[in-house]
Amino acid sequence: MVTLVVGSMLTNTIREEYELFAQVAGATTHLLVEVAELPVSREIAEVVVPVGVLMGIWVFAYELQRLSRAD
Repeated sequence: MVTLVVGSMLTNTIREEYELFAQVAGATTHLLVEVAELPVSREIAEVVVPVGVLMGIWVFAYELQRLSRAD
């Protein structure tokens, strides 16, 4: 629950600071809600999509760091 709240706050902060992030989040939300017709509210999709992207970046960076230590 804490992760969702912190992720929502982080998403709002990033969206306010970086216009490109807001555009990507809006486009992805549109694709999920209206094109793919997923049964999820727009408010939830607006939080989940950017947090998912940030988590993906974190996992990618973590794996790169882990692989560089293995050598």
